[in-house]
Amino acid sequence: MNDITKARYYLKGKQSDLQHLTSFGLMLATAEQRYREIKLKKQGNREVIGTYDKKEADVMLDYAVLKHLKKHNQLPKDLLQAFEKNITLEEKQALAMRWISA
Repeated sequence: MNDITKARYYLKGKQSDLQHLTSFGLMLATAEQRYREIKLKKQGNREVIGTYDKKEADVMLDYAVLKHLKKHNQLPKDLLQAFEKNITLEEKQALAMRWISA
């Protein structure tokens, strides 16, 4: 499987709107732009640093998975942890940050 196929497989499972983009580069660039917007918004709003809503956690997760896929040519081995029923948003954020820095 190539990068675009793996990315579409992951994004289709999440029903993300990124799955309809035509290339892996567009998927990664769009996810990165959304991630940077959230990061800048959090830096500008000092009283709520460290708190994330579901949408922000999903954006971080999308970017982290696509970046990991580009670097290692495989989905993260512990990706299923992000889809467990009892996972908190902070745990999702920690997973995403680990994959981004991997």
